Amino acid sequence: MATVSEALKLASQYHRANRCLQADRVYRKVLEISPNQPDALCGLGAIAGQSGEYDSAGRWLDAAIRAHPESVKAWFGLGNLHSIRGQFADAVAAYERVIVLAPNLVAAYNNLGYALQQQGEWERAIATYQKALELQPDCTEADVNLANALYAKGQLPPDRQQGYGVANAELGQACQKAGDVTTAIAYYRQAIAMHPELAGVHHNLAAALQERGLFEEALASYQTALELNPENTELADFLTIYQSLL
Repeated sequence: MATVSEALKLASQYHRANRCLQADRVYRKVLEISPNQPDALCGLGAIAGQSGEYDSAGRWLDAAIRAHPESVKAWFGLGNLHSIRGQFADAVAAYERVIVLAPNLVAAYNNLGYALQQQGEWERAIATYQKALELQPDCTEADVNLANALYAKGQLPPDRQQGYGVANAELGQACQKAGDVTTAIAYYRQAIAMHPELAGVHHNLAAALQERGLFEEALASYQTALELNPENTELADFLTIYQSLL
């Protein structure tokens, strides 16, 4: 077999290409040689999380942390896992640990802000997003999340809301593509709150809700998408079939 570093590079390439089965196999081969290799443990945790196998993901990440208590990647992955599962208090604790270990990691501040926001801790969330933007002024995700927090507090100027609605929709698509449907739904809903006339966002929200098994909610979003774009005959035909199956 190639060296561990070469194998990890290959696994990472497979993972980024969404060839998760191949990545999984390579990570496991690495663990046969080096049982506590943190990147392999974290990689398997990430793959399990993407597949919705959250308990398995947690076990891999916990193993990584036991073997390497100061692994930024493991703590960050655990924070993401808790966030996906809606366990925001645990996510906050994990991200705060990341920041202790890596105080300039922008993504940790952004994700911490999001977890705080989901718990209604708006002032802390706003301050955390501002810290992320202080470290990286062009961080789109932190900028959008800050706008969302300001919107919730009634502090986002009306003339900026539609633009941030579009930006939320784009982040929703990115999250859905990455397999984080829960966060995608949150971004789509925020986009609609700021810019309700975006038919495509209602359609994307419907597809995400459908993926989560929320079929009645998905139906309502599909119907809204069609109302906003009645010339979409393909959606009209699909909606007829979809309704007949409920």
